[in-house]
Amino acid sequence: MKHFQAFATLFFAVAFSAWLGRADLHTDDTGILVGLIAVGGFVLAMLDPARPWLWGLIVPAGIIGVECVRYKGGAGLAAIAGLTIGVACAAAYFGAFLRVRMGSHS
Repeated sequence: MKHFQAFATLFFAVAFSAWLGRADLHTDDTGILVGLIAVGGFVLAMLDPARPWLWGLIVPAGIIGVECVRYKGGAGLAAIAGLTIGVACAAAYFGAFLRVRMGSHS
């Protein structure tokens, strides 16, 4: 059962990342995308708190991939990658922290 949960969480992370990348192609609403990155990292870490670093890297990968095609490297791409990974990691570690704290009191 534990392996199925890990696989399902990984599948959801990759699917969500691809969806975010597609959404980034069709919108200029950066605030909503940043919020969705944070929510995705948080939810995935709540589901699997043992790997917050992984969720912090997978969730923004779709957006970073799209921006690689748009910018073709440079400082703009580095700034986008740093911001999105930072937001996703912060949210994921916060989600993992809450999950562990909630689990220790149950």
